[in-house]
Amino acid sequence: MTFLAPLAFVALAIPVVIYAIHWLFGARKRLHVPALFLWADLPRVQTGRRKRHIPPFSLLLLLQLLAATAGVFALARPAVPAQPPRHVAMILDASASMQATDVAPSRFEAARAAALTQLNTLQATDEVSLIRAGKQAALLASGPPAAVHGALVAAQPGVTTPAIREALALASTRIAETPERKGDILVFTDGAWPAPETVGPLAAPVQVVPTGGGSNNQAVSVLVVRADPTGRGQTAFVEITNEAETAVHIPLQLAADGAPLDQRFVDIAPRSRAQLTIPLPSDAHRVTASLLGRDDLSLDDRLEVLAPGGPPRNVDLLGRASDGLRRAIESVPSLRVRTSDSAPPADLTVLAGVLPGQLPRGPLLLVDPPANSARLLGVGLGSGARVEAADPLLQGLDLVSLQSATPSVSGVPGWAHVILGNQQGPLVMDGRLEGHPVVSLTFNPAVSGLEKSLAFPLLISNATSFLLAQTESATNVPPSELFDRTESDIRPRPLPTFDTSAVPDPQHGTAEAWPWLAAAAVVLLGAEWFVFARRG
Repeated sequence: MTFLAPLAFVALAIPVVIYAIHWLFGARKRLHVPALFLWADLPRVQTGRRKRHIPPFSLLLLLQLLAATAGVFALARPAVPAQPPRHVAMILDASASMQATDVAPSRFEAARAAALTQLNTLQATDEVSLIRAGKQAALLASGPPAAVHGALVAAQPGVTTPAIREALALASTRIAETPERKGDILVFTDGAWPAPETVGPLAAPVQVVPTGGGSNNQAVSVLVVRADPTGRGQTAFVEITNEAETAVHIPLQLAADGAPLDQRFVDIAPRSRAQLTIPLPSDAHRVTASLLGRDDLSLDDRLEVLAPGGPPRNVDLLGRASDGLRRAIESVPSLRVRTSDSAPPADLTVLAGVLPGQLPRGPLLLVDPPANSARLLGVGLGSGARVEAADPLLQGLDLVSLQSATPSVSGVPGWAHVILGNQQGPLVMDGRLEGHPVVSLTFNPAVSGLEKSLAFPLLISNATSFLLAQTESATNVPPSELFDRTESDIRPRPLPTFDTSAVPDPQHGTAEAWPWLAAAAVVLLGAEWFVFARRG
């Protein structure tokens, strides 16, 4: 035991003073006599100094001494060794695979239940940082367990891969800010993600709380519709992935504009893919491929795209458009290039080499936009050249030849999301600019030679279909929130090891006992008052 305020022991003089008072004034005896009037006229005689006697050890004296002593020790703040308060960083995996139902009702709900159980074991003096690992790592709430409970109950899973590395870094930073607390990082996850890049030394040990573990999942991984060269029909290219450890015999249905067109069973070997080509009528526009079997993740059982066919869409081609660009647009059967002064507004506007101050209405395809436009200013890619091969804009493209183009801008504006980039800057971006759905090809296709390749009309077809889908889709989901196809592999991976070399040595805290001593002093004073009152 230690005393945090030892100077308070000077007050031990108080019990000594109490005893001295009893010694000086407490030796008188009370005598009962019949009357005092016979003594009234007696002369007063000095009898000399009265001899002092040790006061009798009464209950009243004992209570007073004990109360004073307890008060003095309370002022000295005695403390005993104890475990320090904790700071627990809870990382909740919110990836798409956490919506798998191999554990009821889902992996995410099982992880939430485990987190709530852990939260209920913490003390009110502990601190909790709740982190959601979705597409980005986000701090949902922090504070005592009661303050975090609501945010944990309200958390929802996402449709992308989890930012585990960023979540661990955020958790370590939060714990490092409270060195007086014992830190712990808890990760509630299904482990269905590859080992992240090294985070570096963490400020607390990591404990993984696993959930799920199955791999029974099939997915429509690719759906691309291309117009036949004759213009009399279309062809759907469908790829189905079986992520399970066993072979499957699964039904596939293809529909167009809400009407079923084709249904067949597909046999797929374990952990492999099957590719199909299915003919479609020329007027099919909104094409959907659906798996009708039962697996553990329904998010990837359906894929919908806009086909080149269907009713014609008007396109305004503005700026310095080359013949190659015009031919690429006109090669899409459903697109019709018109003059810029036509009415009503076009379904899609292609801006070649220009970016006017007043943007046209509707979705925009930017081709080689001016690098000096303020709308294109942003931070550079640096060494972070990016390739999102699964993105609809890059389906079927030869990415090697496309990456050799020279971007006209080196930065990524705040409104944009990079789909393809190289060391010099972004090549293909999408996003929303001043409310407009935008795809930007930040290079000159004529200079790069891309116009003369088969990849260019395919890129234009992908970009125009993607943009038109943004206005025709009822949900209008931003590209950054589209389902990440890598999440179809729901099997857990081996967990990585974490660098905990920076974890500080355990520090013991102290528990102060002065409140109990102060309460004892109050109780003793109450008892002393009661005894005194009873004695009169």
